[in-house]
Amino acid sequence: MSAPIVTRADVRQLLDSPGEDPVLYLQAGVDDEGGPLQLDVWVAAHVNHAKVVVHRHEVVDVIGSAPDTGQVDDYLAVLQPTVDEVAADLL
Repeated sequence: MSAPIVTRADVRQLLDSPGEDPVLYLQAGVDDEGGPLQLDVWVAAHVNHAKVVVHRHEVVDVIGSAPDTGQVDDYLAVLQPTVDEVAADLL
């Protein structure tokens, strides 16, 4: 399985999440029951730490809570290597 490509929508979903301490994480298929790796957002307390790519507060520290499209696009290049690393560790 290969790592998914992180998108603008993934970052926006994380920033817009109403949950307490949301994270962007990798799951294996729908409902994390097997299948290709994909990115999703959920509350950190309910996600295995090894699957976490980034916490919302970390994203906010770098690009703010209301970044423009250019800031998000620039951040994607920084975030993709982390997605790749987490995916490699899960395999």
